[in-house]
Amino acid sequence: MFAPAKALEAFRTFLIRQGVNIDVLRLPTTVAAFLEFYRDERADGCALEDDSDSLLFEWGVVDWGEAEHFELSLIRQLTFGTGMPKTWQLKLTYAYEPTQIFRALGEGNCCCSAPEGLTEFRDAVELSEVYCTASRHAEIGIVSVGFYWAG
Repeated sequence: MFAPAKALEAFRTFLIRQGVNIDVLRLPTTVAAFLEFYRDERADGCALEDDSDSLLFEWGVVDWGEAEHFELSLIRQLTFGTGMPKTWQLKLTYAYEPTQIFRALGEGNCCCSAPEGLTEFRDAVELSEVYCTASRHAEIGIVSVGFYWAG
């Protein structure tokens, strides 16, 4: 179990234990490890029955002010605390040139609200046209793992 505010450190430790080179985060290896981290490691104070520990897979062409790129992200959303709960996201993001191939994929998402749905979620991600296309192309160098306040 890990403290939600320490999710990034817990994930990095998990990657190292899994033998994943944290300096070279390749899509298939890292996505598999991200899903295993969700399966195996619980966040303290994030009740599964309240959807307080969930996964999201999202994709689409975005422009954050520096130029368009196609972004594919896996997100673990953690909601914790009493009174005014806090929601944080552990986010794994890959970016690609927004070629016609990627633009044709459009934008979308799918989610998993509990570990019981992880097998179906894994299939939805790994068998998706988005994931298969991204697996065949090199990232443009914007690959990040971060921990963000989600509001």
